[in-house]
Amino acid sequence: MCQINDSRTPSPVFLLLNTMNVIDELKGLLSSGSYSLVVKKNDRLFFSHERGVKPLLSLLASEPDMLHDARLADKVIGKAAALLMVKGGVREVFGAVVSEPALRVFQRYDIVCHHGDLVERISNRSGDGLCPMESLCLDVDDPETAFRLVSEKIKSLTT
Repeated sequence: MCQINDSRTPSPVFLLLNTMNVIDELKGLLSSGSYSLVVKKNDRLFFSHERGVKPLLSLLASEPDMLHDARLADKVIGKAAALLMVKGGVREVFGAVVSEPALRVFQRYDIVCHHGDLVERISNRSGDGLCPMESLCLDVDDPETAFRLVSEKIKSLTT
């Protein structure tokens, strides 16, 4: 489930985000185990429990401005997710796990990246190979191309 909250209906989460370091607070929401992705832009907060790149694709399709100049925290950031974040125009990210190719994307596009574990590559969910999205985008450097490829791949998996 994905939700967006805005300042018209302040919540306790909003009050904390306005008074503390944003990335630290977003990290706290992730580490609580409640969310897989949390995005803060100005007075708006988006959060999701969905795994993988689906929440990013959803935001890019329905509310692309939510990512522009936003800060976000994600449990796992591989190269595909990093390129989607670049497409969205994020300003600063935290990943509990970040792949080396994703970190290089952030460096190339001057996006501040904080991370927990830095790994060579993102593994698939069963741990016996490469994440399909990481594999799909390993040789891709253009955010628009990544968006198209990832969108097509997700669509083919759900039909």
